Amino acid sequence: MKFVIIGLGQFGRQLATELEHERHEVVAVDINERIVEDIKDEVDLAVVADASDIKALEQLGLDEADVVVVAIGDDFAASLLVTGHLQELEVKRLVCRSLNPTHEKILRLMQVDEIVQAEEMAARQLAKRLGIRGAARHFALGDAHAIVEIEAPVWLCGKTLAESQLRGRFGLNLVTVRRAAEGGESEGRPIGVPEPDTRFERGDRLIVFGTETGVVAFAESKGQRA
Repeated sequence: MKFVIIGLGQFGRQLATELEHERHEVVAVDINERIVEDIKDEVDLAVVADASDIKALEQLGLDEADVVVVAIGDDFAASLLVTGHLQELEVKRLVCRSLNPTHEKILRLMQVDEIVQAEEMAARQLAKRLGIRGAARHFALGDAHAIVEIEAPVWLCGKTLAESQLRGRFGLNLVTVRRAAEGGESEGRPIGVPEPDTRFERGDRLIVFGTETGVVAFAESKGQRA
């Protein structure tokens, strides 16, 4: 997917680099030349532009973007102006960062596709991740479900996916496994779509989908049958 991130403060930059890390195409935009220079090697394209100028936005090829994110974090008026321009340009999907309750109320009246409260969202995700033993990443999907990257419990090592009974015991679906190369990558590379005979190794990090309670139960499990 192609993302355009407008506003490269702490939230915008983190979002841009995370999306790039997930192998999406990212165009990062900010009016500050120094900030753009700092991120240019971390994304596909970094652009110095005044997004409050609709003519500048028209030069960004927004019609090719799957998602445009207004991540401006310190200028209420500029955020609303840019949002209005993007709606006029009819971008496919518009996501806006909310700066405060009043800002959020106005964005809702503007019928923006999606509104995020960066600080609240970050705190919630951090709390969820810290509350799951061995979790490296946590992506909430609604109130009850999540995709979590979690260290394989000791009891799982040497077992196959079929033997683990992840779905039967914990209601979890295994998306893939990150397995570190010998002597190498700290995060490891995905091994692809796991088969029933895929055997887990020490140091594997599992990307699983399921309920929050199922993930916690798996993280706390010692190998005995539930």
